[in-house]
Amino acid sequence: MKNFCYLFLILLVFSCSKKQSSFKGLIANSENGEWIYLEKISLEDIERVDSCQIKNNQFVFDYEFDSISFYRLFKDNNNFALMALKQGDTIYFEADAKTLFDYNASGTNHVETNSTLFTIINSTTSKTDSLRMVYQKAVGTNDETIVLERIRQKYSTLMLEKEMKLKRFIEEHSQSFISIIALQELGDVADHIENYKQVSDNLTKLYPNNDWVLDLSKRIMSVQNTAIGAQAPDFSINNNKGQPFRLSSLRGSYVLIDFWASWCAPCRKENPLIVELYNEFHAKGLEIVGVSLDDTLQYKNGKQNWITAIETDRLSWQQVSELQGFESSVCKQYGIESIPSTFLIDKEGYIIARNLRGTSLRNKLIEIFE
Repeated sequence: MKNFCYLFLILLVFSCSKKQSSFKGLIANSENGEWIYLEKISLEDIERVDSCQIKNNQFVFDYEFDSISFYRLFKDNNNFALMALKQGDTIYFEADAKTLFDYNASGTNHVETNSTLFTIINSTTSKTDSLRMVYQKAVGTNDETIVLERIRQKYSTLMLEKEMKLKRFIEEHSQSFISIIALQELGDVADHIENYKQVSDNLTKLYPNNDWVLDLSKRIMSVQNTAIGAQAPDFSINNNKGQPFRLSSLRGSYVLIDFWASWCAPCRKENPLIVELYNEFHAKGLEIVGVSLDDTLQYKNGKQNWITAIETDRLSWQQVSELQGFESSVCKQYGIESIPSTFLIDKEGYIIARNLRGTSLRNKLIEIFE
C-alpha cells in the first residue's frame, strides 16, 4: 500500500508539472464537418500529427506540442497557416476558410509574434499581386512599356519597405523562433549575415539542440567559410563525362565557379554572356567550373536535362554535378540557397568576389586581365 501511494504521488507530480497545450479557434465561412489538419514541419519532411472536423466554424486539436518547431494548420497546398509552436502554448486562432495564411493568433506573447510576422509578409504579397494584375491588363496595349516601368519602380519600393520591416521585426524579436522564417523572407545568408547571426546567437542559447537552430548555425558557417578573402573550399565531383574533377587542380588560374541548373531560367539566360566571357578571357588565364543543381532524386530525367542544357548552351568548360539538387554536399559547403550564384577565385584559391553577373562580372574580369 505504501509503494502504491508513493507511485501515485510521483505520477501526480509529473502530471502537474507537464505543460498542457491547447490549440483551438474559429475558421469563418467553413462548412460543418469539413476536415482540417495539423502538420509538423521538420527539415526533412512534413508529418500529419492531428486532424479534426469543423463544427459551427470552430475546431479543437488534441495534439500535445513537444519541443519547439514549425507547424501548419492545413486545408490544402495553397491554403494553410504556418506558425512556430512549443509545449505549453495556449492558442486561440482566427482566420477565414479561404485564407488561412492571413490569421490572428492569441494566447501567449510567443504565439502573437507569429501573427505579427505574417501580417508583414501577407501585406506585401497582396500589394505585389495587385501590381501583377495591373500589368496583365496592360499587356498588348500601347501603354505596356510605360506601365511596366511604373510597376518596376513600385515593386522596388515595396521590396525595400518589406526589407526594412523584416529587419525591424528581427531586431525586436531575435529571440523568437519564428524569426527563422523572417530571415528566409529577408533573403540569403550572405546578403544579411549580421541579421542571421543575431537570431542564431539568441536561439542557440534558448534551444541549443533544436534541429532548425543547428541548421541555421551551419548555414551561417558555410557563408563565413566562403566570404570574400576566405580560401575556397575544395571539392571533388564527377564531371558530365563521368570523370572525377577536383577544384584545386585549377590552382594557378583565376576560376569562376558558377552554380546553375538546366531548369533555372535566369541561369540559362545568363549562359550566353558567360560563354562570351570564357571565349574572351580563357586564353588570358580564366577557368570556369559549372556546378549543376540538377537532381535525379526528384526528377527522372535530371541527368539528361543537364547534359542537354550543356550541349544546347554550348558550355565548353568543366561541368560537374552530384545530381542531388540543393542537397549536394558542395551546395552545403558553399552555403548555396538560390541560383544563379557565382564565386570568383584568384590564383592562390582565395575568394575575391561573389555573385557577380552581367556587366559587373565583365568589369571585374577586365580589371584582372587587362
